[in-house]
Amino acid sequence: MAAIKSLETEVIELVVMRQWWSLARELVAKSHEQKVDLSFSVRKAVRSLKDEADELLLTLDPKYGQVQQVSPSFQWAQNDTAIFLSVKYTVRWNAPGALEVTDPSVNMTGNVFNFSGLGKHSNNKYRYFLSVNLFDNIDAQLSSWSAASVGKLSVTLRKRWPRKWPRLLVDKKTKIGNMHLWMEMQEKLDSSLSGLSSVTNSPVSCGQMGKLYCMATDTCKKSDACTQCPGKAEPDEKANLCAGKPTEKASLSFQDADMDENQLSGEVKIHKARNDFDVDTYAVFWGKSDSAKLESPEGKEMLLGEVSSSGQDVELRLPPNSRIPEGATHLLVFSRNAYGEYSSPGSLLLRDAALPKAKPGGLSFEDEDGGKDMVRGRITINKAENEEKISEYSLHWGRSPTRKTAQNSFISDVRKEEGKDVSHWLSSQKPPEGATHLLAFSKNEFGEHPSPVNVQVVDRTKPCVSKEEDSCPQKVVSTADENPEPKNVKAKVTITPAKNEEKIDKYRLFWGKHACGEKEQDAQAKNGYLKDVRKDESLEVELSTGILVPDGTTHILAFSNAPTLGESDFCVSTPFQDDKSAEKKEL
Repeated sequence: MAAIKSLETEVIELVVMRQWWSLARELVAKSHEQKVDLSFSVRKAVRSLKDEADELLLTLDPKYGQVQQVSPSFQWAQNDTAIFLSVKYTVRWNAPGALEVTDPSVNMTGNVFNFSGLGKHSNNKYRYFLSVNLFDNIDAQLSSWSAASVGKLSVTLRKRWPRKWPRLLVDKKTKIGNMHLWMEMQEKLDSSLSGLSSVTNSPVSCGQMGKLYCMATDTCKKSDACTQCPGKAEPDEKANLCAGKPTEKASLSFQDADMDENQLSGEVKIHKARNDFDVDTYAVFWGKSDSAKLESPEGKEMLLGEVSSSGQDVELRLPPNSRIPEGATHLLVFSRNAYGEYSSPGSLLLRDAALPKAKPGGLSFEDEDGGKDMVRGRITINKAENEEKISEYSLHWGRSPTRKTAQNSFISDVRKEEGKDVSHWLSSQKPPEGATHLLAFSKNEFGEHPSPVNVQVVDRTKPCVSKEEDSCPQKVVSTADENPEPKNVKAKVTITPAKNEEKIDKYRLFWGKHACGEKEQDAQAKNGYLKDVRKDESLEVELSTGILVPDGTTHILAFSNAPTLGESDFCVSTPFQDDKSAEKKEL
């Protein structure tokens, strides 16, 4: 016992199972000293011994071991397509029962549901058996069951035909004492039954009376009276139905996923007929109109495919590169069964998805905003060489000549004008992060041409957007006013040009009500327009007769200016005082 930890768990369990109690107690005591946990192995072996002992005591009862067959309690609810059962392993719903069953067996076929399983409760063994003859047939392949919460079985029975049943059992007179309506579930499902009226009969209920079911009128008829069942004149005694060709059509939806011209691919979705009880399959054809099938040169109807009806919408897959036959304008779907097909098909006009064949012919843009990191101006898109399948052009910001920015790339769609270049006015804005280009794609309802045209975005700033720039005028000075008449002026203004006049076309002079730099924006200093002076002209300007000085003028301001971009944000100024001496002499 020097190393308890090295002993296998099976050894510990064997000591207990052999009832070597002294040895077992000694092992447990040593495990405490060596700090080894044997609790799991010991408890497992003791539990097994106890179960065996309890079973021995129970066998003293001569009735123990005899399995009693009982019918389990259950609840049911329905929606338009399924019946839902919750089966509890107990005779009464509110009483305790077995926590689980062994050897569960479930059989679902036709209109019959059977369940059986062995369970144990209160020292008694039970065989739970439930057999339900349903009001109507179910689809066994689409039905399912599973062990739900402890002590229950959950069952979903798919109705053969989507409709509202008047009851669960086919026989009105049959009573099952521990069958209950599943109120909580039914309240959740009632919305799916909204607007549906309960049917009165079914093939099963009519069959019990030796009659056949007429779906169109929801009535039972003798086999020789099926001629009175609209569209279902053929008696099918095996199915207890007045049968015939399908009486309703399905509809179609499809979106082409193949962007090559004259080729299709994708899922053709078949929206089932409203009442599809008599539909076995849906056959999809190429159509030359919304009702006529397209035929091959050999005169054969051109079938795309056929899928089984399942009581739900179904799909038919068109493989990639499925070529559209010449003359095909529609897809048609016909409801079919053993008696033929419904004469009127569901139809869908073919829409061949194809991207534009050419990219735009070119793209041009010149920034007219003038602000730093801001752009504005007209974007011109040259028409594509081949405008077929183009409905519009799509403008985006690009992080390269071919790739859009990761976020906020879209600018605008511009409608195509046949045979003409088109344009879009870009309002003043800051391009998204990483944007270096403008991109233009040819576009239609199916997407964009993969290759864009591009133009690099050049942020054209007006001169002197900061005081430190060499595009600001260096200085402006003025001689004293020599005209004594109030508001009249005679003076010479001299502008010292900017060190860098590359983007400048002229300087703009304004009267000022205070010096440049005194307010947040120099434009606030303006007190009226004075004169424009082109940079290639003399920068000494004579102010004389005809020029009036506005009230409140204290300075002359000079701004630099660039074509289309406008005048600078900052200015230089010089004090100026209107000589009003003549006014004083008159006084």
